[in-house]
Amino acid sequence: MSSNILRWIVGCVTLAALVLYATAFQVREGRTALVTRFGDPVRTIDESGLHWKLPWPIDRARLFDRRWRVFETRHGETLTRDKKNVILLAYAVWRIGDPWTYLRAVGSEEAAAERLDSLMLDAQAQVISGHDLSALVSTDEEELAVDRIEEELLAAVQEASSRYGIEVSKVGFKRLSLPEENITKVFGHMRAERAREAAGFQASGERKAAEIRAETDEEVAKIKAEAQEEAARILGEAEAQAAAIYAAAQALDPSLYRFLRKLQALESVLGGDAKASLILRTDSAPFGLLGESVPGIEAREVAPVLDEAPHESSESRGGDQ
Repeated sequence: MSSNILRWIVGCVTLAALVLYATAFQVREGRTALVTRFGDPVRTIDESGLHWKLPWPIDRARLFDRRWRVFETRHGETLTRDKKNVILLAYAVWRIGDPWTYLRAVGSEEAAAERLDSLMLDAQAQVISGHDLSALVSTDEEELAVDRIEEELLAAVQEASSRYGIEVSKVGFKRLSLPEENITKVFGHMRAERAREAAGFQASGERKAAEIRAETDEEVAKIKAEAQEEAARILGEAEAQAAAIYAAAQALDPSLYRFLRKLQALESVLGGDAKASLILRTDSAPFGLLGESVPGIEAREVAPVLDEAPHESSESRGGDQ
């Protein structure tokens, strides 16, 4: 009796396990399930957890990995609008968008990679042919159009990939190289752009230097004019003061004033050379002082006065002396 009960229990558990295995399936995070009934799609399940279906061969659950993944194309040689060959290595970020379309058109990840590679190369040739090489390689930021080219490439790939149930979120260029025959031309173009940019900087610097020099010359001329004006004013004031002093001295003692002026003239003629020799007549001014007498001053007092004059050493000899 007890053995029969045990058999019934084991049988029920086994049957329940078989029913559970045939009707239940689990969807993990990042996966999706496509439930088909007699080969036709019934529903798509994206929510993770335990789900139910009718047992096989009525229903069948196919699981797909819907996480984003990165695909790299082969190196493809493409011709630009200005007839330059470029070798590009592109990439695409993709995932399964429509499991049923993907299952019918592709079926596996390897087949999806082949479809993406063909799509990317075709779209790449179509888009690049509408742009010059300077849109990909240039030292001028205004000529570069890599972002716009990538957007056009994404639009071209997205439209075609919908036929395979593939969703592409981003495409881009991972590497760009040039054939040997184009490298020299590209480098020459880059050197010319750099030289043009350097010439612009040099012209700007020279223009700024000329402006600074002009401002400096104007300021120097202004300072010189002010200094000359100030010097002329000071000189005029000094000459006026000297003339006033001379006039006051002459008014006090005219004969003494004339005598001192003759001494100053004599000193100016002889200069400061101690070895100078000057031969003039004693009756010529201002050497007449050596022979004439001044009221109030004896003739013998003239020589000591001359000896006291600074930087004065001379010999005066006349034909009559």
